[in-house]
Amino acid sequence: MTSELEQSGAPPGEVTHEPPAGPPEAAPRWPAWYAPAAFVTGIVAVFIVAAVIQVIVAATGHSLPSSGAGIALGGTLIQDVLLVGAAVFFASRVAPPRPWQFGLRAVPLLPAIKAAAVAYAGFWAASFVYQVIVQPNGKQTVAKDLGANHGGALLVLAAILVIVVAPVCEEFFFRGFFFRALRSRFSVYGAAVIDALVFGAVHYTSSQTLSILPVLAFLGFAFCMLYVYTRSILPGITLHALNNSISYAHVVHNSAAVSFGLFGLVVAACLTAAPRLRTG
Repeated sequence: MTSELEQSGAPPGEVTHEPPAGPPEAAPRWPAWYAPAAFVTGIVAVFIVAAVIQVIVAATGHSLPSSGAGIALGGTLIQDVLLVGAAVFFASRVAPPRPWQFGLRAVPLLPAIKAAAVAYAGFWAASFVYQVIVQPNGKQTVAKDLGANHGGALLVLAAILVIVVAPVCEEFFFRGFFFRALRSRFSVYGAAVIDALVFGAVHYTSSQTLSILPVLAFLGFAFCMLYVYTRSILPGITLHALNNSISYAHVVHNSAAVSFGLFGLVVAACLTAAPRLRTG
């Protein structure tokens, strides 16, 4: 029978002084109320930042426009960043935040691909049934609001926001924090439904989008299930980026190369980051 010393690889007679590996660090338990609190805090912070910017601009003798592509781009970026900041702030009240606590952890590639494929197929199946029953005539106006249809720099900047920034920030907040906090009180499916409804609602921009919000809720639910199965938000970020790149290429004329090029960058970034992240 092989001894533990020999199994450790140490030469016979030599004692190793390395302490045995301890149990993996337990994930902090965030109270369920942190989820809505962080969401409201992030949204309120957006209005506060907007008010501060208006005051600063007014002090220069100018006025800040209330609409336009630049405002939409800046506002969306600020919202995404502040939601992430709110998640980190509330998480830090329980324990020092670490990337793995938010689902930024390594995951085996092939199981992740299979899980993502199943999640995406489930989303499309639910969306198809909804389309057949409800026949919604709404449409998303994000690309138009961001000025992507004007082409040029706006097309690229909007694509970066939609395909890179949004998937990273939204998966970090909604799956890595919001969903996990809800899990301290609700079942997996209960937390996923709440997360999905809020995820869909936050994409409301006008009455044109109202009838398609359930489709986005289905997508949010699929992302939750993918996170539950893989314990990582990296597959969700990648799938989110894929979905957004497909939508962007479909809606914005001549944007396919930019859309799928940015999706490739997201995939490369996730594959590069994964080996550097903890697995437990």
